[in-house]
Amino acid sequence: MGSFKLGKMTMRSLFSKPATVRYPYEKRDIEKLFPHMRGHVVNDMDVCILCGMCQRACPVGAITVDRKNGDWTIDQYRCIQCAHCVHECPKKCLSMDVHPAEATTELYVTKEHKDMPAPAAKKPAAGAAAGAAKPKPKLTPEQEARVAEARKKAAAKKAAAAKAAAEGESAEA
Repeated sequence: MGSFKLGKMTMRSLFSKPATVRYPYEKRDIEKLFPHMRGHVVNDMDVCILCGMCQRACPVGAITVDRKNGDWTIDQYRCIQCAHCVHECPKKCLSMDVHPAEATTELYVTKEHKDMPAPAAKKPAAGAAAGAAKPKPKLTPEQEARVAEARKKAAAKKAAAAKAAAEGESAEA
């Protein structure tokens, strides 16, 4: 039985394409071969709202977000390509590129900047006193009855406390 398997494998390898490539002369199509490979994190700053969810999701702290200055920074050498930031991004502006980051002799940090709009100035309300007071919600008849009963109990309790205090003063005098 073993010789049939060996013969089958030998014949298949004789007539099939080799599994390896001649690297400097032939390049592999990485996107097709490894579609789920995690290269490095890429941010689309046009879509990014600088919410900081990616910063909180990063287990090694490779991402920093400064919303006031409009800066999004990633340290590619601290990043472990876990893709937690990509999954947590509410706007889906982060993605994992298939190609790994370029190898360099210097450590660097990728910093992207987005011009943030100035915060809107608070406008004074025309009717500040009227606008500040919220309208009371309407109560059902059952709720109104419970509120009235609670007020009566509170008033009776307060009257009893006042009566006890008055009796305590008269007893001392």
